[in-house]
Amino acid sequence: MMKHLPVYALLLFVSCTIGKGQNNSDLPKAATRAETNVVVTSYRLPNATANRADFSGVWKFNELKSDQIGNFPICIFGGQDHVRSTTMKIAEEAGFLTLDVTSPSVDGELVPRQEKLLFDEKEREALVVGIPRERSTARWSDDGQTMRVFSARTFDTYGKEVAVNVTEVWKLINEGQSISVQVNANSVSGENTMQLVYDKQ
Repeated sequence: MMKHLPVYALLLFVSCTIGKGQNNSDLPKAATRAETNVVVTSYRLPNATANRADFSGVWKFNELKSDQIGNFPICIFGGQDHVRSTTMKIAEEAGFLTLDVTSPSVDGELVPRQEKLLFDEKEREALVVGIPRERSTARWSDDGQTMRVFSARTFDTYGKEVAVNVTEVWKLINEGQSISVQVNANSVSGENTMQLVYDKQ
């Protein structure tokens, strides 16, 4: 299936893909940075729903319940990105959520940082592969029970810009005691998915 892919597509798998034999303990590892051009994407926020899922609270990554499907290129995310976090403290504000996350650095030290998931319909610049996000565009489903987070990653190889579009689907499971985050990464190489689970503390 991959034999007809262009060189830049294959490079994504060679240099930025976790092998099937590795387990989820590899998720917190730091990523390698790459140079990129910038692209812009935008998404619309549907009508607000009063009865929305409540993601606020402190959540801890559950490695045993999480699953990496296939060769997910985890290194497209920065080392302190929320998809590589061991804990998340989420607070709901007017128009956005704040995520105070803790992730391991290259030397194993836990590093705190903050991200924002904004519901303002503004355009977001694509991020360089390997750099953690500060802001992402998010929107609620019509019933308010699912949140989708959108971001784009780009890298440049041989003068060719390669985009990786990332969609996260957040929902509460286990009667609200856990958060399930399904992460889909789409590029010229195809689609890759992983499932992350965080338990309420």
